[in-house]
Amino acid sequence: MMTMFTSILLLALTALFLSGFWFLPGGVLDLRRLAGGRLQVDLRPAHGTWTVYALLDAYGERGRDWFARMLRADLVFPLVYAAAIWTLAGDYSATRPHAVELAQGAGIAAACFDEFENILLLRIIAAYPRRRVKLERIAGFMTRLKMCSFAIAIGSLVGAFV
Repeated sequence: MMTMFTSILLLALTALFLSGFWFLPGGVLDLRRLAGGRLQVDLRPAHGTWTVYALLDAYGERGRDWFARMLRADLVFPLVYAAAIWTLAGDYSATRPHAVELAQGAGIAAACFDEFENILLLRIIAAYPRRRVKLERIAGFMTRLKMCSFAIAIGSLVGAFV
């Protein structure tokens, strides 16, 4: 009973973070407007070497400040969603132990890749307008790993339910 309460609380906190990221001033919707409708790099399944710079150029100084602020908040968010996946999967550990272990491991992996991605993107923004191509390549790779791990975590979590 207590773990289900914790899972619901963490899911609610995850939803609150997502709502803030999207709808608060300087969030995803404002950044998309500044970038002519293009989605920021950390929300894409993958991005190329120069994509981040095209977006940073389009954002302007105000948008780069918004994006950096969002990335700093996003240093906390992976911990929240990984904990939500961990506890929610743990609620089903007796019925589907392999799916649970995969969901939990992939959730932790996604959070780790997300943290590295955020740190690298913050370093890229701090160096702007200087181009840090190697850092961007690594950030893009972290994004791909994050998205794959997150998909595995959610798929395994669904597998634990059915």
